[in-house]
Amino acid sequence: MASHPDSLRRFLSGGSVEVGLAGLLFVMELIGHRPDDPASALPLAFLTCAGAGLAAWRTRIGAAISCLGFTAAAIVVPTVVTGSIYAPLVVILACAWRDDLWAGALASVWGYALSIWLSFRNTTTTAEDAQALLLWLGFYILPWILGLALRRVQRTERQRLTAQSEAQRRDTAAELHDNVTHDLAQIIARAQAARLGPEADRDVALADIVARGRRASAYLTNLMRVMRVGTPSPSVSLAEELQTGERTLAAAGFDMQIYTDCDVDAIAPEVSDVLGRIAREAFHNIAHHGDPTESCEATVRADKGRIAVSFTNATTTPYGGDGLGIIGMRERAELIGGTLRTRLSDGFWSLKLSVPITADSAEIPVP
Repeated sequence: MASHPDSLRRFLSGGSVEVGLAGLLFVMELIGHRPDDPASALPLAFLTCAGAGLAAWRTRIGAAISCLGFTAAAIVVPTVVTGSIYAPLVVILACAWRDDLWAGALASVWGYALSIWLSFRNTTTTAEDAQALLLWLGFYILPWILGLALRRVQRTERQRLTAQSEAQRRDTAAELHDNVTHDLAQIIARAQAARLGPEADRDVALADIVARGRRASAYLTNLMRVMRVGTPSPSVSLAEELQTGERTLAAAGFDMQIYTDCDVDAIAPEVSDVLGRIAREAFHNIAHHGDPTESCEATVRADKGRIAVSFTNATTTPYGGDGLGIIGMRERAELIGGTLRTRLSDGFWSLKLSVPITADSAEIPVP
């Protein structure tokens, strides 16, 4: 079900405003119509107001029709023009709102000139002439202000939706890479090892392949549910990912050392979620590219302004990877104002992450 802001936005941008105002002007013309008025008065008023309403969809065609009708009415029946005299204001509103500034400018000049000409037919003094000039100037400035303001709101909303869509796309890509790509890579590696290595325990390899396949399927199902329903994926925490990563690497034969000088559980949830997802990817990279014969470590340090997280491991071959993991980690860090750097030096791969401590995480004890 659409939300009230979305329904209101569609209502306003669907032309209802211009049609409603144009219809109101024609009703004013009907109310002011007298039996002895010229027969062409109402048709010309209808043409003028209809053009104003049409400007909601075809700004230039609507502006041309409205100005043509207004001009004809001003020449043929100048004494009975009432509501339709304001029709150019509706045209200007539509043009300014829908970014057709040239058509709006021409309608402004033409409508203002005709309105002044009609007003001067009923004024008798210079003061009244000046008053008419200022009054119509104000009338013709007002739709520009409203139209440009509505256009700005519309552009801001489009930018917000675009940014939201881009963020969702990046989050989806990161979820796929973090939770599916690694399992698929491990499935391929285990299958190749079982096929090529005669000493490999194929039953164990097949059991691991089945487990990883089911987990990847569950990740995909959850991700599809998130994309369909629009609810965020379950949050994680840095503390949990540090414990999980340490157990996973220990099972793979790595000597993983974790050092902290602060209460990791006290980190603000939104920051801990990002740090946890980055840590998960870092542990995956260590398991995939690291050298289990050398020790590796992770450190979490905090000072009065920032939290610094680093991962270091030995690697027997230069880390190439597909680049998506590093890109995803860096984008996650940037979302909370952090920075992420990676480096390969003397056979050791390092990842250094630094994020500012938010107001919610200000209670983290620091040395």
